Amino acid sequence: QLAEISLIFLILNLVGVFALQLSLLGEKEDEFGDKLSISWMESLYWAVQTTTTIGYGDVQTPENLRWFLLIYLAFSTYFVGSAFGKLGELSKKLESMQRLYLWQQQEASY
Repeated sequence: QLAEISLIFLILNLVGVFALQLSLLGEKEDEFGDKLSISWMESLYWAVQTTTTIGYGDVQTPENLRWFLLIYLAFSTYFVGSAFGKLGELSKKLESMQRLYLWQQQEASY
């Protein structure tokens, strides 16, 4: 289950990184002739912050990414809730396996 959680987290972040970089391709210059530019590392930082629902807001995103952000945030929030649920389930499963092991290791006492 940890591998599944990690894989989904990785895929979700990669989708965010590539969506942000693709949206920058269509970005137009502002009135000062400047174009918004975000490095790949900043894109990864933004995707991780958004996926984990922290979202500091320190990375300015393009205007044309707003609709994608709504969907991306919904998926991210679902992922975080699902991941916590799976980790809790995994913890209970581990505890029951430890109890079973200890019970099997006990010698019969008469």
